[in-house]
Amino acid sequence: DYPDGIIMPDCLVMTSGNPAGAPICRTDQDLTSQLDGLCDIVLSHNRKIRLRADDSVMDFFEDKPYMIRRSRGYAPLPIMLRGNWAGEVLGIGGELKNTFCLAHDALFYPSPYIGDMSDLRTVLALRESIVRMETLLETKPSLVACDLHPRYNTTQAARELGIPVLPVQHHYAHILSCMAENNVLTPVIGVSFDGTGYGTDGTIWGGEFLLAGLDGFKRLGSIQPFRQTGGDKASVEGWRIAVALLYAQTGSQEETARIAKKLQLCTESDLPAQFFMADQKVNCITSTSAGRLFDAVSALLGIRRASTFEGEASMYLEFTAEAWLEKQNGRRPPAGPVPPLACAEDGRFLLPTGTLFQMLARQRLAETEAGALAYVFHQQLAALIITGCEHAAKLSRLHTVALSGGVFQNQLLLQLCTDHLRQKGFQVLLHSLIPPNDGGLALGQALAAMQKLKEQS
Repeated sequence: DYPDGIIMPDCLVMTSGNPAGAPICRTDQDLTSQLDGLCDIVLSHNRKIRLRADDSVMDFFEDKPYMIRRSRGYAPLPIMLRGNWAGEVLGIGGELKNTFCLAHDALFYPSPYIGDMSDLRTVLALRESIVRMETLLETKPSLVACDLHPRYNTTQAARELGIPVLPVQHHYAHILSCMAENNVLTPVIGVSFDGTGYGTDGTIWGGEFLLAGLDGFKRLGSIQPFRQTGGDKASVEGWRIAVALLYAQTGSQEETARIAKKLQLCTESDLPAQFFMADQKVNCITSTSAGRLFDAVSALLGIRRASTFEGEASMYLEFTAEAWLEKQNGRRPPAGPVPPLACAEDGRFLLPTGTLFQMLARQRLAETEAGALAYVFHQQLAALIITGCEHAAKLSRLHTVALSGGVFQNQLLLQLCTDHLRQKGFQVLLHSLIPPNDGGLALGQALAAMQKLKEQS
């Protein structure tokens, strides 16, 4: 009630001052140049903002915090590692959900959330924030660790710092991050499942089993490689990957077209281009991306053919499975038989995820409920992950498993994997206050850099 006669709306909507994909505006000059026309009123102040800090975003898992975005209220609270560490390093972070990490001896300081490096303004914010935090923490790194991908903006930013650069493989950094948060510095079996990471063989990884320690890693296994047709479009249009997987399984354009038409994956006019790209290997990459597999299954089951924001198709696949499970009053159906592991040319084991996809396609064609199949997918993928861990344990004689990567934000998959691994006698390392997604990469990179200094001393 405003008795002074001023007419007010029913509600006020307030949000952080930044255009989509750009960092939060830090000065009034930024506001006038970037937010003109986007909002009615800006709340300003005469105190300078020294360091941007987005809202933190947190879930809970097994009654513990499970961080999605670590920023205000948590950053830059340090992670303290046991052991003797000496030196100053920087982990510059990933290309998506970027945070960086400054480390001084045993103290590792993850930064507030910066953002996605596809926007030049975010790259500038990263450079500015590194200098600001170096000043606040009175530290000057002598080594910077970055992603292995040679064309990332973070890689270029690392090279421009004028200090030695240490490239660290993406999925190895995920596992190091989980090890550091749990203060477990002895070798582990690392299960690193996410959307995209540049592999040491030049292909796109994303569903990896690693024998990981401070001195390096060995790729023990992965999900079955598949083709992504359509280049960057495949990362947002899961139907493309679904069609490519069906084509790889059937080997027939006619049969693939029949299935695609019945399941309404795409229009008939979309298919010739998909077949051409797959046959001629044009605009087509080989991938072991677990995230893209989720997108393909979501499209196959008619849940989301494409994503309008990052992770949408995968999220709705999880939600559909959970909603179906809730209707069963918590009674989980028994898991079906798990197909045997395959072997790649380089000797690593392969999870037969193509066979799993083919089974889901058959069941969907038989008009099995999408919710039931969404749950079966999670259940069977978890069973395959357990089988992979058991095989990795035989190869490595290790019984500690670290689960990391953005796919493990999926709590249904996480719970299934955690429960069964513990039943099999494994010690399971999980994230809590460091995100499992790319927002946690910088901690792992910084640990790799600090280990490099130790080896050089």
